[in-house]
Amino acid sequence: MNDDFSIFWYNDEHAQELFYDLLARSEHNAYDDDFLAQLAAYREAEPTSERADIFAAKYLLHHGDAENSAVCAERARAKRPLNAEIWKLLAAAYKALGRENDAAAMQGHLYGLYGEPMPSLDLGSSTLTEALDRLSLTMGTCLNMPTATSRAYVENGELLFRPDIFVGEALPLTMPEGSASFWGGIYAENACLSDQSHVLTDLRHERSFSRHGYHDFFFDLQKAQEVRGTVSIQLPPGEEAIIPIAGTAPEQPLAVTTASDGTQETCLGKWSFNFFRFSENATLHAPADSPYTVGTPIRLGHSPRRRKLVLSIFVDALSWAIARPYAETHLPNIMRFFSRGTIFDQQFSSSEYTLPAYPAIETGYYPHHTNIFNLRVGYELPLRMPTIAERMKGLGYHCAAPMATTQGIAHGLLRGFDRVIAAGWTLHTAVGVDSVLRHIDAFDETDQFLFLYLLDVHPYNARWFKCDTAVEAHLPLAERFFPHDSDVASVRLPNLRIYQEQYLEQMRQTDRTLGLLFSYLEQHFNEDEYLINLYSDHGIPMFGDTIGGSIDILSERSTSATWMMRGAGVPEGTVVHDLTSTVDIHPTLGHLCGFPVNDDIDGRLPAVFGGTPRDAVYSASQYPGQTYKLAVRTHDHTMRAETQDPVDEDGTVDFMITRAGIYPRGHELETGCAVDQEDLNAFFYPRARNFVREIANNGEFWPSMRAARPEWFGGRS
Repeated sequence: MNDDFSIFWYNDEHAQELFYDLLARSEHNAYDDDFLAQLAAYREAEPTSERADIFAAKYLLHHGDAENSAVCAERARAKRPLNAEIWKLLAAAYKALGRENDAAAMQGHLYGLYGEPMPSLDLGSSTLTEALDRLSLTMGTCLNMPTATSRAYVENGELLFRPDIFVGEALPLTMPEGSASFWGGIYAENACLSDQSHVLTDLRHERSFSRHGYHDFFFDLQKAQEVRGTVSIQLPPGEEAIIPIAGTAPEQPLAVTTASDGTQETCLGKWSFNFFRFSENATLHAPADSPYTVGTPIRLGHSPRRRKLVLSIFVDALSWAIARPYAETHLPNIMRFFSRGTIFDQQFSSSEYTLPAYPAIETGYYPHHTNIFNLRVGYELPLRMPTIAERMKGLGYHCAAPMATTQGIAHGLLRGFDRVIAAGWTLHTAVGVDSVLRHIDAFDETDQFLFLYLLDVHPYNARWFKCDTAVEAHLPLAERFFPHDSDVASVRLPNLRIYQEQYLEQMRQTDRTLGLLFSYLEQHFNEDEYLINLYSDHGIPMFGDTIGGSIDILSERSTSATWMMRGAGVPEGTVVHDLTSTVDIHPTLGHLCGFPVNDDIDGRLPAVFGGTPRDAVYSASQYPGQTYKLAVRTHDHTMRAETQDPVDEDGTVDFMITRAGIYPRGHELETGCAVDQEDLNAFFYPRARNFVREIANNGEFWPSMRAARPEWFGGRS
């Protein structure tokens, strides 16, 4: 790469020529010795490119070697899992190898994202149900699983699709080794067990629920096995356990037999869990005509190697750059509590919105490594990237999410939890805090890792969202009327007073309710018995971040995140001014709780805990169909870069034409504020180039992918 810094990026023209030569040969099925020679030259020119493996897979499949074609295509998919050329190759290779379920998954990707070809399944296969589930999951229509906007099914020998809910059944997710699957239940607490099952039975195939009703409907997902008839419960001598059990029919009879109490009978609710405490071996029995579900035992007991409580509080969209000036007036309880811990003052998000930012927090990997950045693709986090909950489960914690968002379940972000209580959008702090307190009290004989997801602060489009009554009651009438597009996303909401007042009011209310939780913790735990971790995934731009009339989605307010910690191992009364990133949360919890951290993660341990300070933090927007945007920040300066071309569906982009500039912090993208200094160029350019290197496509495009998106690429192929 040229280092005169006058141009952000130079493509490798020699490698590009080899690529297009191979592409032309491939399009004419010229898979001969000359093709192999060119492929060898291309591998030498671009040794890390997945495109070489794609060409190898095409060659092998053409010559009838489906097995080795699949090997090459799988190697390419490990690096570029959202690429359509790879999906086509694997769909064909898996079909040839008789791997129908794997082929269905690849067909699901293609059909869900591009609308063609129509999936072709073996409708007589003994594993048809699994194939249909794999197809549905990969179509990208399960973003808010267990709700699916479209699920595959077969009727009268025809493959069809309809809205559905994965309820009363196992969710078709890839789980960690030794883990049961999530079973889709309905949340019930101090309520009739089967009431909501009747509601979902009527609504499960209705578009009204899959598009709207799921917003405030709470599901109860628990690690469980569906069984019939008689089941034996075996406990180690002297141990006790709590076991969740759910039925599949209203008032389903269940008999429980123990040596101490003999046989006793009760009723289960349809799709809702009850909890039963066992202090000895037992036998469960129900009529075999209906299955029931037995959850993973919650074993009781504390360990000195663990804390009694580790609590993560995820406050979606809480920008510290915006909250900081209002901390004393709008966040008094949060500030009082964490003033006895550590507050990270220069925390930045990896991305501008939740879909890519959430996995980055959970794993410590940037979105271009998790490959979770495309809303329309059903893709699970690889098992080689363990989440925080998976690691905590490995330490022996009882892991539960008393309130979570359903977004992320299908991506595998919550696979480490034993229990997940989740809804789509309506996640109010008052409900979540109550649920957390119930869990703390109910399972106080275990060491708990709890996850609380809060959405109060997150802004929504006021054209269709009901703002807080306190905001509406005080806002002048003139502020309630404005020209505004109903389709504008939260990350691009304009600088309107109604949004600003709503944001501040929800900050205040979130703080007020969290104050009750913090008081409870201080009254019931010693300081060394808990670890409390409060953080956000990104900020928001609607407090003045416009450049040339456009919303700046990577502005400091948009990417400033909140991070505070308190408890065992956390320095007291500390404000950290070092640069930190949301990907640093995973390794920090690993350090404090004692779980291992992958060597290749992007996150690093902050210096306050004995790590190495960052010299820069990175925030990027990798949204398919939009230009790629990057912000690299130090304490004093920011480099901003934006491509001319949009990001393709697989996350790659051509950086050949990229606008780049370095600005003083606080003056990003402002006219006349760019700084051209040799020392700053030498610092920022290599770091920025290295950050994007893995998604740079060198101007090498697959024609079919370009042709499928003419509105992005202007018909270029």
